[in-house]
Amino acid sequence: DTQLATLGQVKGTRPYKVYTALLSQSGTNAPTAVVLENTLGGTVVWSRTNTGQYLGTLTGAFTGDKTISFFQSGSSNPGYAYTYSSYKDSNNSVRLYALSNGSYQDQLIDGQIEIRVYL
Repeated sequence: DTQLATLGQVKGTRPYKVYTALLSQSGTNAPTAVVLENTLGGTVVWSRTNTGQYLGTLTGAFTGDKTISFFQSGSSNPGYAYTYSSYKDSNNSVRLYALSNGSYQDQLIDGQIEIRVYL
Protein backbone atom coordinates (compact mmCIF):
# COMPACT_ATOMS: atom_id res chain seq x y z
CA ASP A 1 0.00 0.00 0.00
CA THR A 2 1.56 3.32 -1.13
CA GLN A 3 0.51 6.62 0.38
CA LEU A 4 1.44 10.10 -0.77
CA ALA A 5 2.04 12.89 1.73
CA THR A 6 -0.18 15.94 1.51
CA LEU A 7 1.34 19.43 1.25
CA GLY A 8 0.29 20.10 4.86
CA GLN A 9 2.12 17.00 6.04
CA VAL A 10 5.29 17.95 4.16
CA LYS A 11 5.27 21.51 5.54
CA GLY A 12 4.73 20.15 9.05
CA THR A 13 7.90 18.05 8.85
CA ARG A 14 10.29 20.74 7.68
CA PRO A 15 13.05 21.58 10.14
CA TYR A 16 12.80 25.27 9.21
CA LYS A 17 10.49 28.21 8.60
CA VAL A 18 10.69 29.61 5.08
CA TYR A 19 10.16 32.78 3.05
CA THR A 20 10.10 32.29 -0.72
CA ALA A 21 9.41 35.18 -3.08
CA LEU A 22 9.98 36.58 -6.55
CA LEU A 23 11.74 39.97 -6.33
CA SER A 24 11.91 42.69 -8.96
CA GLN A 25 13.45 46.15 -8.75
CA SER A 26 14.52 48.95 -11.07
CA GLY A 27 15.77 52.51 -10.79
CA THR A 28 15.77 53.76 -7.22
CA ASN A 29 12.59 51.91 -6.23
CA ALA A 30 12.41 49.42 -3.38
CA PRO A 31 12.12 45.80 -4.51
CA THR A 32 8.62 44.43 -4.94
CA ALA A 33 7.91 40.89 -3.81
CA VAL A 34 5.46 38.30 -5.03
CA VAL A 35 5.41 36.02 -2.00
CA LEU A 36 5.07 32.34 -2.87
CA GLU A 37 5.35 31.04 0.69
CA ASN A 38 5.91 32.64 4.08
CA THR A 39 5.90 30.68 7.32
CA LEU A 40 8.00 33.24 9.26
CA GLY A 41 4.99 34.69 11.06
CA GLY A 42 5.11 38.21 9.61
CA THR A 43 5.65 40.27 6.47
CA VAL A 44 9.19 40.81 5.17
CA VAL A 45 9.50 44.48 4.13
CA TRP A 46 11.99 45.18 1.33
CA SER A 47 13.87 48.46 0.91
CA ARG A 48 16.67 49.82 -1.26
CA THR A 49 19.43 51.08 1.04
CA ASN A 50 21.85 52.20 -1.69
CA THR A 51 22.66 51.48 -5.33
CA GLY A 52 22.42 47.69 -5.76
CA GLN A 53 21.91 47.15 -2.02
CA TYR A 54 18.66 45.93 -0.52
CA LEU A 55 17.35 44.99 2.89
CA GLY A 56 14.57 42.60 3.85
CA THR A 57 13.31 43.34 7.37
CA LEU A 58 11.14 41.38 9.80
CA THR A 59 11.76 42.05 13.50
CA GLY A 60 13.23 39.06 15.35
CA ALA A 61 12.67 36.61 12.47
CA PHE A 62 16.24 35.76 11.46
CA THR A 63 17.68 34.07 14.53
CA GLY A 64 21.43 33.76 15.06
CA ASP A 65 23.34 30.90 13.40
CA LYS A 66 20.10 29.38 12.08
CA THR A 67 19.33 31.54 9.02
CA ILE A 68 20.43 30.96 5.43
CA SER A 69 19.46 32.87 2.31
CA PHE A 70 19.59 32.01 -1.39
CA PHE A 71 19.07 34.40 -4.30
CA GLN A 72 19.01 33.67 -8.00
CA SER A 73 18.37 35.93 -10.96
CA GLY A 74 15.32 35.10 -13.02
CA SER A 75 16.76 36.64 -16.19
CA SER A 76 18.51 34.54 -18.80
CA ASN A 77 19.40 37.65 -20.82
CA PRO A 78 23.21 37.60 -21.33
CA GLY A 79 23.17 41.42 -21.24
CA TYR A 80 22.54 41.18 -17.49
CA ALA A 81 25.89 39.88 -16.22
CA TYR A 82 25.13 40.35 -12.53
CA THR A 83 26.46 38.66 -9.43
CA TYR A 84 24.13 38.47 -6.45
CA SER A 85 24.76 37.74 -2.80
CA SER A 86 22.41 37.52 0.15
CA TYR A 87 22.98 36.84 3.82
CA LYS A 88 21.54 37.34 7.31
CA ASP A 89 22.52 40.83 8.46
CA SER A 90 20.96 40.73 11.94
CA ASN A 91 18.12 39.05 13.80
CA ASN A 92 15.88 41.61 12.06
CA SER A 93 17.19 41.68 8.49
CA VAL A 94 18.62 39.97 5.43
CA ARG A 95 20.85 41.84 2.97
CA LEU A 96 20.93 41.40 -0.78
CA TYR A 97 23.54 42.85 -3.17
CA ALA A 98 23.54 43.14 -6.98
CA LEU A 99 26.90 43.71 -8.70
CA SER A 100 27.93 44.02 -12.34
CA ASN A 101 31.58 44.28 -13.37
CA GLY A 102 32.57 44.86 -9.74
CA SER A 103 30.15 47.76 -9.14
CA TYR A 104 26.83 47.84 -7.34
CA GLN A 105 23.97 48.15 -9.83
CA ASP A 106 20.23 48.54 -9.39
CA GLN A 107 18.66 45.61 -11.17
CA LEU A 108 16.63 42.69 -9.91
CA ILE A 109 14.80 41.01 -12.77
CA ASP A 110 12.31 38.38 -11.61
CA GLY A 111 14.80 37.27 -8.96
CA GLN A 112 14.03 34.37 -6.69
CA ILE A 113 14.85 34.49 -2.99
CA GLU A 114 14.46 31.84 -0.32
CA ILE A 115 15.25 32.50 3.31
CA ARG A 116 15.26 29.56 5.72
CA VAL A 117 15.28 29.88 9.49
CA TYR A 118 16.06 26.51 11.09
CA LEU A 119 14.28 25.52 14.26
